[in-house]
Amino acid sequence: MARVELKVPSYGMADTESVVVAWLCEPGDLVHEGDPVVAIDTAKAEVTLESPAAGVVGPRLFDVDAEVGTGSVLTWVDQENE
Repeated sequence: MARVELKVPSYGMADTESVVVAWLCEPGDLVHEGDPVVAIDTAKAEVTLESPAAGVVGPRLFDVDAEVGTGSVLTWVDQENE
């Protein structure tokens, strides 16, 4: 089983911290690539992060309202071997 991490992306040099606004799915949910997983608030806008792959969503590594840095792993998706 391959694990694909969902990380906080970099939106520019000034954006180093974001805040988790809402989780849009539950750990253990089956998702498809591109499905919304979590909403974060950057200094410029609220952004919805999508699943990087199809599979099962892992645990939430941060709670709502947590500050997260660029590159932080928020959760992962476990892909089944095909």
